[in-house]
Amino acid sequence: MVQSVERALSLLWRLAEHPEEKAGLAELAAHLDVDKSSAFRLLSTLIKYDLVRQDEGVRGYRLGYGIYRLAASLREQLKITEACSPILKRLALATKENAHLAVLSGTKAVFIDRERAAKSIAANTNIGDTEELYCTAVGRCLVCAHAEEELEALLGGIEMTRFTERTIVEPARLREELRAIRARGYALDDGEYEPNVVCLAAPVYGFEGKVEASIGISGPRERMEAEMELYRAAVLAAGGEASSLLGGSARPRPAQA
Repeated sequence: MVQSVERALSLLWRLAEHPEEKAGLAELAAHLDVDKSSAFRLLSTLIKYDLVRQDEGVRGYRLGYGIYRLAASLREQLKITEACSPILKRLALATKENAHLAVLSGTKAVFIDRERAAKSIAANTNIGDTEELYCTAVGRCLVCAHAEEELEALLGGIEMTRFTERTIVEPARLREELRAIRARGYALDDGEYEPNVVCLAAPVYGFEGKVEASIGISGPRERMEAEMELYRAAVLAAGGEASSLLGGSARPRPAQA
């Protein structure tokens, strides 16, 4: 645990539990059992990110409007899971492989929904698990429509680890693969993250033409390769249906140079 983060979160919870009050610095410092200068630094950081505010002319602190943005982001993700849940179930039923839905979270893909495979031996993913963006099917889908400057800002500082001999770690090859994903409508992780696991995924586009999520399946290499054409069609159909529900199109607008 990181103590300063715990203290900052404790401040947010304290303000949330007493919305009618404008808590003062001394009171909040006592709540954290720290001196007032330490509490002030924490509050100043939270104010910088609009998670805490001070009304003009008022000495007390209240929750900031940035909380709304966080809540709105979560609400949108929950809407995506609600919309895509039936599609995810049909995808798992059609392929008998694990089906999953992921969204972008920082520099990772995070799984927000999944349907278990009907087969006893499966490549398991759980809600809340994260994966790399550059070497996984769901991850590449999430950034396939990013403009070059967005991609550089997101991945420029990441060390691309070679998980297997198949992992793409060269930036030029990655960009080439992202262009291919945009053109064909799906991504393939052919043992790049785990040597004996193959994954297929399709981007899910919203009404603004941006990727909102990625939907896909994963399974043991032997089964996936044997049914590749069937599985690819099923994943493409799932991505198109999910995009349609969100007001998007399975064929995105061209990414900017």
